[in-house]
Order: sequence, then structure tokens, then C-alpha cells
Amino acid sequence: MVKIFVVVLVLSFAPSLRAEPQKPFTLRSGDLEITVSGNGEISEIRKRSSSWSTHVRGMTLLDSCTQTGEAGQERTVGGGIIYTRRFRAVGRDLGLTVVDRFTPEQSSIRWDVMVRGEGESWSTGIVTELSFADTAGARFWTAWGNPDQLSPLDRGERPETWHNPFAARPFRRMHLIYGGHFGKGAGYAIPVVSVMYPAARTGIGLAMSPADPLLEVHLETTPGGDITQRRNFNRLGDGRTVTFTMHLFLHEPDWRPVVAFVAAKYPAFFQPAARHALDVCGLGAYSSFEGTVDAAKYQRMGGIVNWKASFDFSYMGMFIPPVAGDTTRWKRFDATSGGDPAPGAATYTSIAQMARYASRMKALGFSTLNYFNITEFGGFSAFGKTVAYPDPHFSGAEDVWTNPAAYLYDNFPHALVFGVVDDTGWHKRSPQDLMHLHVTFLDRPFWTWGGAVITDVGDPSYARFLLRQAELHVEKFPDAQGIAIDRFDWLNEYNWHADDGRTWIGGRPVRSLLNSYKEFIPRLARVFHDSGKVVFCNPHMNRLDLMEWIDGVYNEFGQIGDNLNLSAFLTMYKPLICWTPDKGTVMKSPDEFFQRHLLMGAFPTAPYPGNDHTIEPDPEVERFYLDYGPMFTRMHGRSWVLLPRVVEVVRGGALCNIFTSERRVLVPLVMGTTDSAGVRIRQCARMGLFSGAKLETWYPGEEQPVTGSVTVRGDELDLSVPLRRGCAFLVLSH
Repeated sequence: MVKIFVVVLVLSFAPSLRAEPQKPFTLRSGDLEITVSGNGEISEIRKRSSSWSTHVRGMTLLDSCTQTGEAGQERTVGGGIIYTRRFRAVGRDLGLTVVDRFTPEQSSIRWDVMVRGEGESWSTGIVTELSFADTAGARFWTAWGNPDQLSPLDRGERPETWHNPFAARPFRRMHLIYGGHFGKGAGYAIPVVSVMYPAARTGIGLAMSPADPLLEVHLETTPGGDITQRRNFNRLGDGRTVTFTMHLFLHEPDWRPVVAFVAAKYPAFFQPAARHALDVCGLGAYSSFEGTVDAAKYQRMGGIVNWKASFDFSYMGMFIPPVAGDTTRWKRFDATSGGDPAPGAATYTSIAQMARYASRMKALGFSTLNYFNITEFGGFSAFGKTVAYPDPHFSGAEDVWTNPAAYLYDNFPHALVFGVVDDTGWHKRSPQDLMHLHVTFLDRPFWTWGGAVITDVGDPSYARFLLRQAELHVEKFPDAQGIAIDRFDWLNEYNWHADDGRTWIGGRPVRSLLNSYKEFIPRLARVFHDSGKVVFCNPHMNRLDLMEWIDGVYNEFGQIGDNLNLSAFLTMYKPLICWTPDKGTVMKSPDEFFQRHLLMGAFPTAPYPGNDHTIEPDPEVERFYLDYGPMFTRMHGRSWVLLPRVVEVVRGGALCNIFTSERRVLVPLVMGTTDSAGVRIRQCARMGLFSGAKLETWYPGEEQPVTGSVTVRGDELDLSVPLRRGCAFLVLSH
């Protein structure tokens, strides 16, 4: 079936080449009109309703390749057009056919790019370039973590400060990486770019499809108006065809309609697959504590979602061991936060004990997410054995599952990852390697936290093992809300001991762990979703294409400003919980800390007993959590409002955002620099707001809100709001 599809696709995209130069062609979709040259280059974009236009050069390029001959051109039904061009690799006897197909859609021009390689397997960068001639007054925006960081930072320079991600900037020399890096920044979370012309009340967006075969993607801009997006490591040659889809669209000069366009085109990547996912809301915990807690206090803070850091597993990957019965106890994976053995700290658990814990938490109104991991296996066990390489051929009388090395080599030896960069992992790469990968094929696997090894879920035997673990979670822990999957950072690795048929690096076929994940996650998620449970993740890299089957995020580095922002863009309709490592993180500026979480629709981690390398109980810091608790309580179930220009601070110094939750509209006004702020809310009717709606204004440290009602005039609501501690949290009820 796949071979038949490819043949049909190639035939439909490939008209006969013509020798003579072709005339420019105009495409129209709603208010958008573009002109494409005879060589398949976008040359002008126009807004028909206002006669506004700008000259632009937009086209598909290939690194280290040159075009040969003229482009072929063929019109399609519905006002579209296809261009076919031939390329040759510089200095190599390798050819490529590139087909650009432009198709008018309801509110955009769809731009499909098909690259078909000839000859032996190889790879080159597949580039989409947009160059804007008019940069005067233009502003550039993408879903970035920090609009003021221009490239990845060296180790040790990690900024803890938060920057407003909604701000657009003039064109500059910038190099961002799709997904970013939790320690070095310079990332964007949604593969979309926008050039805004505020004076013309117009913006131009170009969105990549998150369903595309995206591996490593880079975004670069220049002061002269150039935007380059480069896709690396897609395997070409041997008759393979790689296809990408983009959408060119107009929008108001505001970031919200940019994101709204992508969310409407690709809802499966924004909406949680579990319909009740937004019910799993509250402040985070990462705790092993199973004793009694002051439940009323934590409810006042905003509730608890505990990603259970009990290390209940015997060792990484063996989350529910094959023990004799539900009451059979096993030794937990007792370790320090750094992954070292914790001598003398042995603790034990059982399936029954884990199930009782989840039941108690549920009775308190709290949620439990069990720990899960698909990229690491093994570590020191109750028998002190780690996974060695090569196969040490362990033998003994004990059950094989108690020996992680023996279990791995007996069941899924081909799950070991042999990387192509270094033996430290993506999380420790230099900025230079992040921007320009230096390939080195390793002759040994990776070792990671607790003596475990990195594993590739693309291995069928390993995938079957993890799916059985998932089924046991559903069967044995009915009162747990689901799982949280750790360590997505390893998905940036490539396994050169395997071949996914789609990835090529350093002259070799490899298997991308991104591709392994994308094939596995639907199977894993269905196990939980079919039983009414959720799947959260700890991303480390924030990429929209990884979110299709994910219901929420618990970001281990969410205390860092750019990580908070990137995850927020991915969770506009999903819960977001952010790590809070210690008291000092909060106490540097308590009000700013809580207010930036409110602005981004995120929940911090609570000072909960037993937290592992996260904030611990302390009366001094707890009072601030209680000050903001009523606001976080009302943030439960929130979804972002992405209507253009829907909310704006029109007077005074403050930042704002807008959400809905059930029949309420939520507007956090935060980080104010004046005693009051004027806020304007537009398109009220679309949110169900009319005159007479109830208004509650919550302030930090106040147990009750200031109440009143509102008057809507001309579908707009203007409010003058006093600020206390730079903050006011507005709740408007229908």
C-alpha cells in the first residue's frame, strides 16, 4: 500500500518539464493574494482588502545543490499551480527533483514541497527561505522562549530570568533551534514564523505542519529580512520521496492569531487526547512521601498533582516487577537525586502499597501520576548490578528480572543506543554542536542516571515490554490518574546500530529516536486513554510534533524562564506544571515568581513533604503559596483565548493574558509598575460576556475578592483595576 501511494504522489506532483521560461502566476485565497515567478519563487504578497503589498522572495532550496535548467509548470484544478525543478549535488553525481505545489485553501495558501532523490542514499539540508524586502517597521515573531536570546548559550551562562515571549522584535541575526535546549535556550516550540506590519494592521505567517518528518530543524534570521528554516538528516536517494507541508496566511499583527491558525489546522497536537485532562490540575509535587499531610493547606494553595518520585521501580524500566502477587514486596530503587546509590536507605513497596497510595490521594482530591520512562533502562539494583557492555553473560540462580543486565540482554539487546555525537548526550552538547552537529560514531552505548543505559523504543521487543508495563499500570492502579514520562531529551539522539529507513547522518543510515517515539507513543497512549487515564511528559525539549498524544506537561526545568514559555505554548489547552527546585527560587522575588506562572497559565511545584530535588515545606515560603492559592485554584481547567487583540493593557504598566474555564473568563494582570491599570477586553460576546456579568478581583494575600458587575459597550469591556503587589486576578462569570 505504501509503495502504491508514493507512485501516485510522484505522478500527481510531476508534470512534464518545459524548456521555455514560464510567466508569473497569481494565487488567491480570501484576502490573501500571492504572485509566484516562473521559477517557483514567491515574489509578492498582497492583502486584497487594503491594497497593501510587500515584495518577498520565498522558495525551496537545497544545501550544496544547484538548479539545472528551467522549472516546469502546471496549473491544477481550483486555482493552484505546480513547479518542478531539477537539482544536482555540487561535486557529486547525485540528482534531485523538487516539486513545489501551491494550493488555495479557505484562509491560506497551502505549500507542499516534495523532494525525490536519485542514486545512492544521502542527505542534505532542505531549506525554506523567505526574504522580505521591506523591513522598515516590520516585526518578527515566533513561539520562542526568549525573544532577546539570539543563539544558544555556553554552559554556565543559563539565564534564570523570565522574558515576555509575546513581544515581537525587529529583524536581527538570530539562530534558534526547534524545541530549544533546557539549559542553553534559543528555542521555538511551534514551527511557525510571522512578520508583522503594525502600521498596515497586517501580519504574514508561515506554518510548518507538525505532522511532517521533522528531525533537526533550525531557524535563522538576518537584519536584512531573511528567514531561513532548514530541515536536516532526512534520507534521500534510492528513489525515496520526502514531503513537507506549509501554510502561508494573513493575520492581524498580534501573536494570538498566529498560534490560533496552527491550532485550528492541527488540533490533535494542541488538544489533549484524554477529554478530562484539564481536570488533572493543581500545583505539582515530586514526592515519595506516603504519610499524612495537611490536605486542607495544600487545597488552599491550589491542590496537588504528584508525579510520584518514589522510585518505586526495582530499577529504571522495571516499574512493576513480575513478582508472585500484589502484596509481594520488592526493594525500591533507592538513590540520591544525582543518581548515586543511597547506602543504608533501603525501602520496599508492593503493587498493593502503590495502589493504596493512589486511592488515598484521590480521596483527598489530589492526583497521582506514576513515573514512566521509555528511553532509559537498568541501573544498580538490589543485587548491585548495572548494565555492562559488552554482554557480560551473567548467570545465577536468581530470577532474571532482578538482574537488569541479564534481563536486557535476554529480552531486548538491540534496544541499546549507539550515538553519533559523543558519549555525554544531547543535554551536555556545546552551543556549536547544537547549531552544527559534529558527527562521531560511538562504539559503546550511553550510560545515564543511576547506572542505567539509554534505550531505543524503536526496538520491537523493548516496545512490547513497555506496553506490558503500561497494561499493568492500568490494571493494578485504578485510582492513579495516569503516568508522566521522563527524559524526552534522549529523543534527540540517533542510533547508528539501527535503520529507520528515513534518517541519514554522516554517510550512514541511522534510526532517529524521534521517529521511534512517534511510532510508539500512539500505542502507549491508547493503553491509558482507553481506560480514562492521562499521559503527561517531562519534555526537556519543547516541540509541538511530540505533543499529539500527550495530555499535559510537567517541565523539570520550568523554573527557567524560556522553558516555562516554550511549554506554555504547547499546553494552551492542556495542564502545565513547572518545577520549583528550592525555596531560593521563589524567595528571590516571590511576587514575580507566582505572577509569571499565572500569566503563562502554569502551576508551580508546591513545598510538599518528601519532594525530590524540588522545594520542601517551609513556613516562610508557604505563606506566599497561600497568598496566591485562590488564584491558582481558579486556574483549574483553564484554556487560552486566542482571538486577535482580545485583551490589552491600555493604561499603566502591567502584563496581561486571558483564559476561559468552564463559564468564566480569567484575566491575570501581573508585574505591574503602577498603582492601577486600565484593561480592555474585546470580542466579549464570543466569550459569553455581557453587561451585568459578575466580576471578582482577587489580590495576593486576600482571602476574599472585591466583587462587582461590568458594563459591556460595543462588544468591548473597559476596566480600571487597582493593583496590589503589582497584581490583580480578574474572574468574570457569565
